[in-house]
Amino acid sequence: MSKRLRLGVVFGGRSVEHEVSVVSAMDVLREADRARFEPVPFGVTDEGRWLTPSETRTQLERDEPLFEKRMAADVPALLHRQEVLDELRSVGVVFPLVHGVNGEDGTLQGMLEMFGIPYAGCGVEASAIGMDKALQKRLFVDAGLRVAKHLVVFEHEWERDREAVAGAIERMGYPAFVKPSNGGSSVGVTKVRSREDLGEALRVAFDMDRKAVVEETVIGREIDCGVLGNEDVEASPVGEVKAAGEFYDYRAKYLDDSAQIVAPAELPAGTADRVRERAIAAFKAIDGEGFARVDMFLPDDGEPVINEINTLPGFRPVSMYPRLWDVAGVGYTALISRIVDLGIARFERNARKDPSQVREGAGRG
Repeated sequence: MSKRLRLGVVFGGRSVEHEVSVVSAMDVLREADRARFEPVPFGVTDEGRWLTPSETRTQLERDEPLFEKRMAADVPALLHRQEVLDELRSVGVVFPLVHGVNGEDGTLQGMLEMFGIPYAGCGVEASAIGMDKALQKRLFVDAGLRVAKHLVVFEHEWERDREAVAGAIERMGYPAFVKPSNGGSSVGVTKVRSREDLGEALRVAFDMDRKAVVEETVIGREIDCGVLGNEDVEASPVGEVKAAGEFYDYRAKYLDDSAQIVAPAELPAGTADRVRERAIAAFKAIDGEGFARVDMFLPDDGEPVINEINTLPGFRPVSMYPRLWDVAGVGYTALISRIVDLGIARFERNARKDPSQVREGAGRG
């Protein structure tokens, strides 16, 4: 029997989605195919400090409620932790599960590229664009996809001339949503009904990013579609989120059961096919590879409005992305394997073009 491939699972990190990342990683570590993989956990603290697999396992064993468990330790930075670097060198492939900054924004992917380590999910460029709501909307428009009316507001623009910015937003129309351009899990998102609400909403967004996106309110169903593949991309069945509140915020996603996830969504076959086609087009627009979840609104006219693409969606078995693939007949353990295999395939393809970048033993079982 061939030697199992050491699968490094990196999670935690500096993002506001730290706890979400930890919970997803716990599921991947438990459910990865043990006949193929030897899971190796790497926790990253909220200060960006990497833990050894042994230290990480100790942290995971603490008896704490879900979404309250954090990676925390007073340890040196990664470059000064030879024991972590040695462990990282020993893995054959990495499954990045760090949300937000230094995780799904392309920086972790870039580090792994420099180290010559294969990894699952989108590459550097697609990860960075997938994190930036303003940039991805430009590419969606260029690809002929429908997006909501929106404005991009930089913090310095708001501070320099608040009246001009407020006037442009008013012309677009209220109610509107204000969100940090780089963010996730609806953290920092505010629904604004009038000029009086705008200042505080932008302050919340600017606390997270120098750039905010202000979008019109789209009346329609909230729908999601998963995509999977490198050159040949498949789309999952379509799911629907039915939020109990005004929108699907962090609390509804992770802390209570107020939102209803419907998988598959009840849609006419033609409409579902259209959603799936738009999901693949959005993925290709950012040059995505591996996997992602595409979030859309479906107005009464039946033409999907692309809200955003998430290149590192929530990855618990109960999360939308795995649930949609489960409906398609791809269970959680098999989905992990397919995503890892896609990462290895991309690595091997790129290595053929630049063999100097390959670390000896990378991607091999």
